[in-house]
Amino acid sequence: MLNPLVSIIIPTYNRAHLIGETLDSIIAQTYSNWECIIVDDGSMDTTEQLIEGYMVNDSRFQYHQRPDTHLPGGNGARNYGFKLSKGDYIQWFDSDDLMVPKKLELEAKALTENDVDFVVSKTKYFNTKNNSFFNYDFEVSDVTFESYAIDYIRWHTPDLMVKRSVIKTIQFNEIMSAGQEHNFNCKLLLKTNNLYYLDTFLTLRRYTPSSIQGQRDQSAEIHLKKMFETHWHNYIDIKEQANSSKFNRYSLLQCVHCYLELKNEIGLPNGFMKELKEAFPKRYYFFYVAKFTNSAFGKYYKFYELMKQNEVFNTYHLKQENQ
Repeated sequence: MLNPLVSIIIPTYNRAHLIGETLDSIIAQTYSNWECIIVDDGSMDTTEQLIEGYMVNDSRFQYHQRPDTHLPGGNGARNYGFKLSKGDYIQWFDSDDLMVPKKLELEAKALTENDVDFVVSKTKYFNTKNNSFFNYDFEVSDVTFESYAIDYIRWHTPDLMVKRSVIKTIQFNEIMSAGQEHNFNCKLLLKTNNLYYLDTFLTLRRYTPSSIQGQRDQSAEIHLKKMFETHWHNYIDIKEQANSSKFNRYSLLQCVHCYLELKNEIGLPNGFMKELKEAFPKRYYFFYVAKFTNSAFGKYYKFYELMKQNEVFNTYHLKQENQ
């Protein structure tokens, strides 16, 4: 396939002061056969007027309001944008990030010239100090559902360019407010791990203190609550399809750790203890003991470790994720 259409799908909310830079970086792409579908999640600023100005000058831009048939939030906007898209290749993007000029060209070329289902590139911050890029330190042969779901491999939403035919039955989980890219990629890898890895930075990410990630960085409580929510919803969403006892135990252990770190202050979802007993039939009672010692003495680690015994996960990844 020569020069395939790339659909760039961008959810946005009150980003009139930032999205212009994002759109300018798209206009500057060396690859020209694209459509950019911007789905507004209910902005109350001048986002619509700003984008209308871009549409007048470039018909490749589209502006749509997220309909009530999709839940509020970026995930509903992404799913609606995919329904509207016509491209053979799909490029998710965020409304405050920037594309390196050759991003679409290099990704589309890799996807076209190799017998693969998707391409992964790399992202780095351009307006703050970057943390370790350990999550990108992998070989293509390393990538499986389990290695992504429970080990050290990670990539961000804009890193992925994927064939439309591959994800036509995959959606972003509209209930999730964090960890949605992890959930989406888990579902992708349950279908295929046939990828090409572009070991180069093609997306420049903007750090914004008011964003969900920014709030998590500034508050350990928010971070732990979001982690609990992410692992629980991801677990419920894909446990049947994944059929992986290791994934089940990892996800629930992460929830348990967040719960205990927050001094038992998270309300456990309906069905949580049932799932815990099924995943740890001989060890789940350590959770009850950990809860008690956490309430009485502010200590739980010994019993958490007894519950976790014999589990083999990448400890560096767990350390980073729990910081």
